[in-house]
Amino acid sequence: MKKSLFRLIDRVELLSCYILCFGFNIVFDYVKTLSIDSYLLEIFFKQFYDYRGLIIFLLTFAVVIFHYQMLNRKKVEVYCRVLVGDTIRSITIRYFLECLAILLIAFVISAIANVILGIGLTNNIYLSCVFVVYILISSLMVSRFENF
Repeated sequence: MKKSLFRLIDRVELLSCYILCFGFNIVFDYVKTLSIDSYLLEIFFKQFYDYRGLIIFLLTFAVVIFHYQMLNRKKVEVYCRVLVGDTIRSITIRYFLECLAILLIAFVISAIANVILGIGLTNNIYLSCVFVVYILISSLMVSRFENF
């Protein structure tokens, strides 16, 4: 993608963050469905499972912070692109579509893992909706960078 705001390393970092967040969500759902015979192992997993909402929230928050910082590093690049003739609307649309594409790749990977493990997709759908809302908000923030 020649006109993308993301470099290859940015795409890989963002994809790995999304996959990490979806991965923890899958692990918590999988632990819920396990029937463990060992009492010690069950207590060990229960300690994490009791705080799964908080852990997923903190991971989601970390991904949003990473995404925000990555967008903030692109201020000068967006401003320079506007100076050379690119429109802020096309920059915003490309940013939005690329973020959605990266999120879709992570969601498909997690959906395949869910199907293989026999787990429902509901929690991953909720998590992806949260990320889509943030991507919408962050794409509106791109227009702020026009007048750097």
